[in-house]
Amino acid sequence: MRTSLEKSDFNREGVSPDKVRHYYRVLFLGVTREADAYLDEFIDFDIQRLQELTGKVISAILLDIDACIAPAYDDILKKNLDKIDQLRADGIGIGICSNCKAMERLNPLIERGIPIYSGKRSKPSADVFLDACTEFGFEPSTTWMVGENPTTDGGAVSVLGGMAFVKPIPAGGKDLGLKKKIMLPVQMALRRIAIWRTVIGNSDIIRSEKS
Repeated sequence: MRTSLEKSDFNREGVSPDKVRHYYRVLFLGVTREADAYLDEFIDFDIQRLQELTGKVISAILLDIDACIAPAYDDILKKNLDKIDQLRADGIGIGICSNCKAMERLNPLIERGIPIYSGKRSKPSADVFLDACTEFGFEPSTTWMVGENPTTDGGAVSVLGGMAFVKPIPAGGKDLGLKKKIMLPVQMALRRIAIWRTVIGNSDIIRSEKS
């Protein structure tokens, strides 16, 4: 189980045939409409409430990084680190399952001993979520994926015990390279469409209590 940055870490970002196929399934087959929750932010992930409303057990979480607990390519927000600490204190396993390459901004997680998925495969492949559970010692049937992007994180729907999407965190003030500056608006537009398809008219999806 990896708990430190490694030079051999893999970058799983970018377009892949699997992502294109899954995006089609999101838009035209509505596969992510079976997700359990769509929350305003990660700190709204209330274990007791979600277990009561879904009848499911939550023993562990696979957690995304960019726009989920941190602005894209930026530092993890303190309130989300505090939420991670609280969940772990309550006995919930936490592991990172992200397509982004591990960088120094993930050090607060590494310092906490939180494992980071180290495989070469990229989301939304079902194998990623199952491999991550195996790597972290989590039981898939009681593990939830928490992320902001139906196109990638949505691959966990019907693979793991549960799926919670959160509203994407707006991009921060970090100075990005030219390629990322060009690609980020495109990625955000595609993600907004996928989120719309996931939640529009979906009365079964659980929302934040304050919504």
